[in-house]
Amino acid sequence: MKHSFINLLRQPDSILFQFEDSGIRFEEADSREEQTARMEYRIEENAGCIILYPSERPVKRVKLRWRGDMSDSMLLTGDALERIYDSSTAAWTGMIPQRMLPWYFQVYDGEKLNCFGVKTGADAICCFQCDDSGITLWVDVRNGGGGVRLKEPLLAAKVVCREGDPTETPFRASKAFCSQMCDRPVLPQTPIFGANNWYWAYGKLNHDIVMTETDQLMEMCRDAVHDPYMVIDAGWQKGWYRTRENIVGNAGPWDQLGAGFSSMEDTAGRIKEKGARPGLWFRPLCTSVQVPGEWEGPRQMNQRGIVLDPSHPDVLELVAQDTARIAKWGYELIKHDFTTIDTLSFHWEEDGNWHYYDQTITNATMLKRLYQTIQQAAGDAVVLGCNTLNHLAAGIHAAQRSSEDTSGRYFEMTRRNGIASFIRLPQNQSFFAIDPDCAAFTERVPVKENLDFLEACAVTGCITLASVTPGILKGNDLTRIREIYRIASLGGCGAVPVDWLGHNICSRFQTPDGQRFSYDWYRYYDGVRNFLSGLN
Repeated sequence: MKHSFINLLRQPDSILFQFEDSGIRFEEADSREEQTARMEYRIEENAGCIILYPSERPVKRVKLRWRGDMSDSMLLTGDALERIYDSSTAAWTGMIPQRMLPWYFQVYDGEKLNCFGVKTGADAICCFQCDDSGITLWVDVRNGGGGVRLKEPLLAAKVVCREGDPTETPFRASKAFCSQMCDRPVLPQTPIFGANNWYWAYGKLNHDIVMTETDQLMEMCRDAVHDPYMVIDAGWQKGWYRTRENIVGNAGPWDQLGAGFSSMEDTAGRIKEKGARPGLWFRPLCTSVQVPGEWEGPRQMNQRGIVLDPSHPDVLELVAQDTARIAKWGYELIKHDFTTIDTLSFHWEEDGNWHYYDQTITNATMLKRLYQTIQQAAGDAVVLGCNTLNHLAAGIHAAQRSSEDTSGRYFEMTRRNGIASFIRLPQNQSFFAIDPDCAAFTERVPVKENLDFLEACAVTGCITLASVTPGILKGNDLTRIREIYRIASLGGCGAVPVDWLGHNICSRFQTPDGQRFSYDWYRYYDGVRNFLSGLN
């Protein structure tokens, strides 16, 4: 009998609290404090409900531990907190006990894949750890960098687990577990495919350029069975600029246009006239105009704009107004960006004595309310979350960036980020439609490799977007991208990675009827490129 599964639907063997005033040695046996917070672990509907009650001492984290034998675990993989930042983020590895595994993790013991996690939509940021002697779950209920001052009981998370079956493939086991974690996904009504102009224009946009792009897109999608999306990325707003030193300003306000656009409503209307569906990018939590002091976030990391505090009700109202305006202009896809960086920065685990305006909610609750505000204000438009916490956005948004940025400057970033995010394919259509980001077609990156990437997106049923320098694709390349977009418009052909288990970069895919797609992601550099510089 293999030892790689512990049933988490039983009372934890130990519970440890970290308070706002706990010392750095709070985990040490000789430093542990008497339990002064109340928590329940209640088994309901095949899930373990973690319920935290208000405490005189603000709680930062709760550590739950289930002891058991995990010694037969051969390979483990977890998820990423938000996007895949190169292939190491959610990598398959052997047992690394100190490794933090956000949201869920999966263990292969040579016979079956066992899965452990929390349901989507939690009100805490949850990370697991696994070792030979058991499983640990850290439930992060901080507000900012400090403890949360709850006023009422909080259902912080629902723990679930799934024991695998040796007769199923590991990929199918993972897919089933994703459906178990997210039982009410929001999904697009039609496939999302088309163009996003960031990776060739890099913000150098105007209305005429977008019209040229749209004409090109319709030519590339002439065999598609649904209308493609033409997504306008950063560069349309007044607050956009880039200096010679590559300092970028991409703040709002989102009702003021850059010099290249006279009416975003007119631009959306012209895109529709040409047969495409207009989409628009914005950064909801950063503005270059003065706002009331209490609207400002506790950590002002962006020197080119004011970062807003989404726990403040007036900030949420501003975000709702901006989102609703974009929808009213006629944009059918709204891509919002930077919200994790603008709130938790890149160092979300960093502690500190800082809080948000509303100290009674957790960071997770605050971000969920932000996503819900955007979604509600968007109306019927599809919302694509970029730099959002994927486990919190599931069940709210229909589309989600699965990777860090690809690149129109060097293919290595596309391989490390976009292609690496195929490890998240079990989430596709289980949590939301996943977006591995754009295949870029510029003079600086290889066409063949990017066509392969775009094709892999299409055949697996992912969001399929490309940044295409006008006029760069001709002949056979143009013929091939038409076929890729045709497949994408059908929702793919059901291809799944046959090398998903143990491979952090998937390169071989197969459809249910046996059609195979194989790619060499290492041909262009004859290996990998190690020395990178400049922006993506």
